[in-house]
Amino acid sequence: MKKYVMLFTFTLIMAVGILTWGIFSRNSVVPVSIVKVNPVTVENSVTCSGRVERVSMRNVYTPSAAFVSRVFVQLGDKVAQGQPLMEIQVPSANTGASDSSDSDSDGTYESLLNQYSGQNQVTTKTITSPYEGKITSLSVTNQGYVQAGTPVAVISDSSDMLQIRLSVNESQISEIKPGQKAVITGVGFKNTAYAGTVKSISSEAKQVVSTTGQETVVEVIVSVEKPGSDIKPGYTAKAKIITSQNQNVLIAPYDAVRADKEGNEYVFTLKDKKAQKTPVITKREFDDGFEITSGLSGNEEVIANPDSVSNGTHVILKEEGTVSSNG
Repeated sequence: MKKYVMLFTFTLIMAVGILTWGIFSRNSVVPVSIVKVNPVTVENSVTCSGRVERVSMRNVYTPSAAFVSRVFVQLGDKVAQGQPLMEIQVPSANTGASDSSDSDSDGTYESLLNQYSGQNQVTTKTITSPYEGKITSLSVTNQGYVQAGTPVAVISDSSDMLQIRLSVNESQISEIKPGQKAVITGVGFKNTAYAGTVKSISSEAKQVVSTTGQETVVEVIVSVEKPGSDIKPGYTAKAKIITSQNQNVLIAPYDAVRADKEGNEYVFTLKDKKAQKTPVITKREFDDGFEITSGLSGNEEVIANPDSVSNGTHVILKEEGTVSSNG
């Protein structure tokens, strides 16, 4: 009888021990997410904003302040080079020159004549189109008055070629070169990303006022390849200009890279279901993380956020699976 009691007691103790060890083992295994670090191609880029415009535009001016007696065209009309656009009247004594006193006129034909009262005759002149194109802006009407130096019309190339006029901060302009490729996006055409190419860089910088104060910028022109109907002149746009590309680069996410008190960097790789502390050396920073130049050779599984692990910790993959580095 005692033999059976001892056997039963021993079996019970073993069962409790096995159960306790199982619970302890499950509680000591840390769930983690991993990133597979493989060689990728990474890009360096500069992103800046600007405005969409037609490739070729030309402002049309009057020779001086003038009264517009007749307008022969409408917005959207196609015109030929030399075609009459409007008829204006200017004082004969001031034909071909502007007069700053014209700014005091109230904008009527009578006031224009009174301003030059005395004896100046009024000369009628015809303003013609400087070249073939399309009227994309018209700022005058019949019986209207125009100040000197104000464009009365804008004529654009009749083709559908578009470009982006960008403002690039002086701290970034040295990275940009003609011929570099760009990706163009904008809120007005949010469902489309257009390819582009840097065409020209201004030889002079200028001062502009921004939300952070005054800054120095350089204008950069980027062409738009195969523009669709959703991108229109006047829209704001952003251009991501690709300044360089590097192949076979190992990228580890920022959260995966840690440093000890001495500043030595390391990651935790997955080895036989355990976290293994692996020293690394980083170099450049990219959108997705640090470039790893030493310590990893590629195809390693790196613990994405190792806050809860140390060297030798048993780990298990989370149910959502792994995350692959795409550079």
